[in-house]
Amino acid sequence: MTHVLRHAGERVTKTRNLLITTTALTLCLPIQAFAQSAEGVELDELFIGESRRDVATDTAAPETTIDQEELDGRQATTFGELLDTVPNVTLLNGNTPQGGGVSIRGLGSQAGLYSTDGTVAVVIDGVTSGAEEIYRNGSVLALEPELFKEITVTRGPSGGFRYSSGASGGTIEATTKDASDFLEDGDTFAFRQKLGYETNGNSRLSTSIFAFAPDDKFEALLFYGFRDAREREDGNGNRLIGTEFKQTAGLAKFSYRLNPESKFTFSYLENTIPERDVLYNVFDGVVDAFFGRVDRDIDDTTAYLEYAYAPTDSNLIDLTARLQFKREDIKLDPVFNPFMTDLLEADHLTETTSFLVTNVSRFDTGSMNHELTVGVEIGERERSSLTDAGINDTAAPGGMDRYLAFYLVDEIAVTDRLTITPSLRYEHQELTSDNNPALADGTSFSDYSWTGGINAFYDINDRVSVFGTVAYNENMPLLDNITNANVNNTERATTLEFGASYEGFDIFTSEDSLSAKVTVYSTQIRSGRTYSLGGGTFASDVDLYGLELEASYVNPAFYVDLAAGINRGKVKGISNGTAANQDFNYTTADNIELTIGKVFMDEQLDVAFSIDHNFANDRTTTTSATSPLRASQSYTLFDVGVGYIPNQGALEGLEFRASIDNILDKNYRQFGSSRNGSGRNFKLTVAKTF
Repeated sequence: MTHVLRHAGERVTKTRNLLITTTALTLCLPIQAFAQSAEGVELDELFIGESRRDVATDTAAPETTIDQEELDGRQATTFGELLDTVPNVTLLNGNTPQGGGVSIRGLGSQAGLYSTDGTVAVVIDGVTSGAEEIYRNGSVLALEPELFKEITVTRGPSGGFRYSSGASGGTIEATTKDASDFLEDGDTFAFRQKLGYETNGNSRLSTSIFAFAPDDKFEALLFYGFRDAREREDGNGNRLIGTEFKQTAGLAKFSYRLNPESKFTFSYLENTIPERDVLYNVFDGVVDAFFGRVDRDIDDTTAYLEYAYAPTDSNLIDLTARLQFKREDIKLDPVFNPFMTDLLEADHLTETTSFLVTNVSRFDTGSMNHELTVGVEIGERERSSLTDAGINDTAAPGGMDRYLAFYLVDEIAVTDRLTITPSLRYEHQELTSDNNPALADGTSFSDYSWTGGINAFYDINDRVSVFGTVAYNENMPLLDNITNANVNNTERATTLEFGASYEGFDIFTSEDSLSAKVTVYSTQIRSGRTYSLGGGTFASDVDLYGLELEASYVNPAFYVDLAAGINRGKVKGISNGTAANQDFNYTTADNIELTIGKVFMDEQLDVAFSIDHNFANDRTTTTSATSPLRASQSYTLFDVGVGYIPNQGALEGLEFRASIDNILDKNYRQFGSSRNGSGRNFKLTVAKTF
């Protein structure tokens, strides 16, 4: 919810809040920039309307939205690095795009093995990623972060029923940039160029954006980005083997409005990462002789053609029809194959084609207001992992996943204070084997699920609200399971969430605001076959619980953001029938992050200082000295940054950002990651829109 400060009776505008460093910026700013302050702008004068991140105090969903200003300020090298400041969201090996995974509330990526398991949905412009378990090579985060203008992370199942029946861990929704984001009133075209550099890894960045709108009907955006990063070093100066990469990204997006009621949109996005003579295992720099080395080419494509129809004389029709396509391709060619295994030569290709129709209706039933969203999707996902022998590798079976899904979400304003939102999803799938050595072609397995939930949000008064959610998920078998016994197993999860939020103004002074939200949750997983306990057994029954806190305080003199997460889990049953009460190895370390910032020079200069503390985590049964699930030590990271965007003079229109991450060059390893984190890193970016 937007925080509004009242200053001299006027609404104060939104400020830019960027993680950037004062020291580095001082080195790059011309003297003219500071001369402006001597011409009448006092450094202690502050106009501030928001902190770096809003707290979603007006919804029951535990969601966090990272907007364009924060995305710019974060200066992230990888898509995953944009997510690790969200409570109970942990990035696993996220300092590279390939192999990077994300865990939400202990679910999602399996450390050191797979990048996704169906419990976390990754959605790009409404299109769900579909490449699932690819052994030590998979990634659903191999995307250029500069492509996006907004990312919303929903912890738990609340946001996932539109996309998946199994996303009990959470949903990540990323939205790409539009031409209108760069065109001001009256502009027909704009060009934006951005250049960046990082010292740790000697990383270079260039992005170019062309926006064009000759009239109010047609709009076009073209994006090209290139990133070149060498191997990084940890806090002790040791090489982080396997962290080098080159990445190119392109986006073409066109829209044409037929009339005020109808609009066509076409979007094509592609990311490529070519690698030569690199480790097969993207998660860790292990001894080459164990897994070997490969040439690897990663190609991720997202495309859709959309027709939107919203008649101005009807509240019952707001229709969208979409033809969607997702292609996730990992080509492997062995360079050093010590065991002569097919694993190093399999070309993994997942292609998903679907047709989706959604409609939003707004209507009343008595005194209650409804916003009903209904969607129907039919599609097929084709998967192969062809080796040189022309068959699918046994570790990555192939075939076809045909599915039909129907969902509805009804946001009901029962009263001015009470909102109830039920969700329902039906999904039917049929998995069919193709070109697998261990299973005859045409062998099929079918399954269906009914999932859903309901959440309630109640305003006790103008400042305090309470909320709760009950949800049920079913994580149906993946194509990866088609050749094993898990193809007959559907994982089930039940989630309860309760919480309260607060938003108020004039708390300590006449011009400040405070917003906060706390959520407690409990998730019970039953019939699980996803999380290995070793020795061929799985955690069949798991109980998860935890807490999430987000808060923001805005004062005319400064702003403060706080985020914290606690995540716990116990294994209650094992797939062989054994009862257990051991720690669930995949829950992540507790974390708290604090950001303090201040804006100067009539919103031109923004300084922010962040403290990120991860607590030690010994809640694991793993004793291996090399496992990513081994116990981790506590550590604290300090970041500082500055953003300077002059609004007058010769530098008007330029954007300078600089930062120092891990100021003290701390050597650390995040729980669940195979490798250490990056050491001290100076970052600098310069951008201008023409």
